Amino acid sequence: MIHEIDPHKFNNEFKVVDPKVTDFVIRYNGSKTLLKKIGEGYAIPQVGELLALEGKALTDFEGHYLFSIDDTAFFLDDSKGTVEAEAPAGYEYMGSRTFRGMNPVERMGGATAAHIAHWESLNKFCGKCGNVTIRGDHERSIICPKCGNVVYPRISPVVIVAVRNGDKLLMAHNIDNPNPRLFLISGFVEVGESLEQAVHREVMEEAGLRVKNVRYFSSQPWPFSDSLIAGFTAELDGDDTIHMQKEELSEAMWVKREDIPEYETDVSISCCLIENFRRGFTVSC
Repeated sequence: MIHEIDPHKFNNEFKVVDPKVTDFVIRYNGSKTLLKKIGEGYAIPQVGELLALEGKALTDFEGHYLFSIDDTAFFLDDSKGTVEAEAPAGYEYMGSRTFRGMNPVERMGGATAAHIAHWESLNKFCGKCGNVTIRGDHERSIICPKCGNVVYPRISPVVIVAVRNGDKLLMAHNIDNPNPRLFLISGFVEVGESLEQAVHREVMEEAGLRVKNVRYFSSQPWPFSDSLIAGFTAELDGDDTIHMQKEELSEAMWVKREDIPEYETDVSISCCLIENFRRGFTVSC
């Protein structure tokens, strides 16, 4: 899954670090990240590359440290005018899904950095009194110096579930997912719900089915939607007639184990759950 980057080590300890020219820098414009075009793909620019484009020295760098992977740090660009700036030649502003096509370190680091950048962009002003906010100096937080309101990074809980019916798996396609492949039922946890209650509700809402024997499988960060996803398995309880929620799904069906194609498990827990069923419950992720 996306956070499994062994033998590389992710270190998100909150601290102050001076940049190196080889460190990565995230220049975020409120919804997209500046990325370097390389052939048919993209890469995260390094501090030295962006400084060279602007004729600046390392001492002119305006940004703050986010975290490190091994000895490479990730910084968020704080330079003025970032939101309005156009992409320089050879670079493009791209959505966070672009990170999914990168190598494991840039995929994990870039998407996580964009998650933090998105959170910061939404909290430039205090939601309580409207005053301009500042960054916390001893933990990852945003503080209002006027009223003292403190905001921490937004991490929204999500559940995803592999519902089995004998040798068949409930698979679906969300209308907002650009990937045409079938995946699993998932959704955000509502206020006042347990994770297990959210599983029951989501399956009923999206497929009109009841489930039983809900069991925890694993979890993963999912920075593309500011989320932490908890994965579950469950069994059909009763009638297997699907009543699809057309506002959320374009497809929902029971798929036999032998008809499920292989899914790569290096990014998402959804693929891990599908592979666990397809291979006869031998994948743990």
